Amino acid sequence: MLSFEHYPLFRQFERLPDGSWHPEDIKAAIRKRGLTLTELCHAMDVPKHSASKALAEPFTRGEIAIAQYLDVPVQLLFPTRWTVDKKRVRPRYAAKYTTVAEVLS
Repeated sequence: MLSFEHYPLFRQFERLPDGSWHPEDIKAAIRKRGLTLTELCHAMDVPKHSASKALAEPFTRGEIAIAQYLDVPVQLLFPTRWTVDKKRVRPRYAAKYTTVAEVLS
């Protein structure tokens, strides 16, 4: 079962009312590990604005790159955008999914 307690990184993050993490906390965690968002994209071989776009809106490639770099499951890092079984919540059909944020709240 997924749990935030298994990942110390989440202890320093602020939760937003919808169950997601504050984008600036995620950005700070990346910078604390020594890279900017653009450098992260280059290192993970994704388009250069993927990470910054993922912090602002749903963007799968950027979300996966950030999660891999921070070494946490993508569905815990972006709990309102993913299901527990690691399926992407499509915004148009969001009502059909149960997100990680809903399960863990």
